[in-house]
Amino acid sequence: MRAVLIAQDGQPLAQPQLREIDDPAVTGRQVLVQVRAAGMNRADLSLKTGHFRAVPSTVDPGVAGMEMAGEVLECGPDARSFKTGDRVMAMCAGAQAERVSLDERLLIPMPVGMSFVEAACLPAAMMTAHDALVTNGRFERGDNVLVQVASSAIGIAAIQMARLLGAREVIGTTSSPEKRVRLEALGLDHALLGGPDVGADVEGITSGHGADVVIDHLGAPALPDNMACAAIGARIVSVGRMGGLRGDIDMDLLSLKRLSLVGVTFRTRTIDDFALLIARMRADVEPLFSARTFTMPLDRVFALADVREAHERMRARQQFGKVVLEL
Repeated sequence: MRAVLIAQDGQPLAQPQLREIDDPAVTGRQVLVQVRAAGMNRADLSLKTGHFRAVPSTVDPGVAGMEMAGEVLECGPDARSFKTGDRVMAMCAGAQAERVSLDERLLIPMPVGMSFVEAACLPAAMMTAHDALVTNGRFERGDNVLVQVASSAIGIAAIQMARLLGAREVIGTTSSPEKRVRLEALGLDHALLGGPDVGADVEGITSGHGADVVIDHLGAPALPDNMACAAIGARIVSVGRMGGLRGDIDMDLLSLKRLSLVGVTFRTRTIDDFALLIARMRADVEPLFSARTFTMPLDRVFALADVREAHERMRARQQFGKVVLEL
């Protein structure tokens, strides 16, 4: 089968390469899926694997990708939840290949009427956003929510989820005036151009209350602003570290505001962790899919053979919404 390799023998390749590799095996509770579309994520640009190193898989460890949509081809002897022909989507290792084998507990049924390309846009952003906002951010109806880098796929998912679950004010930052307009069309109440005034802007928008939940994609550079505009008892959840890994923390402010600073990643989760996360997300989000009240903008679709061009588009940060590889 064809697959996009970003590493070989444990070493990153200089560029992603489309190669022929062996089909994955199917054992135990695993299910073989014919991949029809695979979502692209910024993690793919690092040319490193290991996003799901805690999750057993029969996929070649050098295959890129972390989300896909397709059809079930074969079920392992202990798999009971799906059958041949079922349309499914998943966040999983090795998604940028014609076929992938994964534990059935990672699979999510595709909503009726949704295309494979649409479905491939959803798993990573939805699972990350729900885990950050609801589970770790302990979101409650009426909370004020701030999303740093709201134009990322996770940010787009988080702002819509916050709005649909009953947030009071949904605030997001972006560096692009054009993306600001598009974010407002998706339900963002206040789109701010990121900078030194973010803290003051959030304070003004919330009449001095601050943000109850902060979903942060920037990392260390945003920490002072996140803490400054956070409400008493707020939860700051770090889902990305695009701007840097290390910075100073005002421990006095952390204590005075009784803040919770939470880091999240999928790299250290077990199958059981994923199963619980998926169940929680589906309970809150599946009704939104069925009602078509939640959307993920599709930026561009590339053929699998054009994966390098897709990488260049993402590296240039030209996209708004998801870039997808169609197989």
